[in-house]
Amino acid sequence: MNPQKETILAIDDDPVFLELLAATFDKDYRVLQAKDGADGLRLAREELPHLILLDLMMPLISGLEVVRGLQADMDTRAIPVILLTGCKMAKSTENMLRDNVNVVSFINKPCSFDTLTSQVRAALDHRITAELDDKPST
Repeated sequence: MNPQKETILAIDDDPVFLELLAATFDKDYRVLQAKDGADGLRLAREELPHLILLDLMMPLISGLEVVRGLQADMDTRAIPVILLTGCKMAKSTENMLRDNVNVVSFINKPCSFDTLTSQVRAALDHRITAELDDKPST
């Protein structure tokens, strides 16, 4: 594990998809995996990843509930989230999620990993730029 790598937390109830995500990103990023929403919230609070890839449709604790949990915690509310979903979302749901947590993108599954990779890089680049803008100049 390279501590210099940015950390991505992938939360999905499909173990095969989690492995695909890890295989796609582990060369350039530290990838953490959570098999359900509760485990994902725990890891998000413990590890404070730089980005979360979150499945919207999961049993027990849905992605929407995870988003609410992230929003309720001052330490996790600013972590950018890319939502992955197998269902078509209504614009009102997308807007509500964007207003309540740092949801930067919605990607339908099955997804193009080229598209996902570019979205991940853009979200991380935006986060870095925002952090630099927030730092006081000396």
